[in-house]
Amino acid sequence: MPDPNLLTVRQAADLLGVHVDTIRRWTDEGRLPETRTPGGHRRIPREAAEALREAERKGASPSPLSATLPQSENPADQAWAQHAVVHTRYELSSRPSEWSGALTEADRQQSRENGQRLMGLLLQYVSGKADEGSLWPEVGRLTRNYARKLKSRGVPYSDALRATLFFRDVLSESTAYYPHLHEQPVTDQVALVRKVNRFTNEVQLAIADAYDRTPE
Repeated sequence: MPDPNLLTVRQAADLLGVHVDTIRRWTDEGRLPETRTPGGHRRIPREAAEALREAERKGASPSPLSATLPQSENPADQAWAQHAVVHTRYELSSRPSEWSGALTEADRQQSRENGQRLMGLLLQYVSGKADEGSLWPEVGRLTRNYARKLKSRGVPYSDALRATLFFRDVLSESTAYYPHLHEQPVTDQVALVRKVNRFTNEVQLAIADAYDRTPE
């Protein structure tokens, strides 16, 4: 059954009053985030299309989800990060998880804010704008705070590990949709994958460290 929160290109075009080719161009440029079906068809998050319609109505044109991520000078980096955020939300809503079910609503709100902050740090790292001397301590701090919260709620380490593997999978899948990735030199493609892996490795190690250090 189709997800009502995801629009086809035609539905998004009808909602925004533009041609279907315009929707495709906007997703390529990063103005609209997208996700893909297993068959490779574009799907546009309804909330992003409605936010863009409202912005256009008011005479503004901020990028959807711009409030959750810092702006990047590279539109492809920005589009990739927005896709990862949307993909994460979709996967979490469609696949209830052991670790999130143990959290209170306040915990989940805090974890969403931490997740947005981590995505912002990853965006800076991918774009080459991060000061690594301060980047990794901040990644560790945010992740350990999240891990301590999970452990305090009785979430076992195995489920906390599933959380990190979930986000690694989401980021890996999103990397496949990096705009025009296939047109870049292989060395640049490998560099992007390595950066994503390095970042998720640091997150996973921080989760393990928090569980090791936090008293039972």
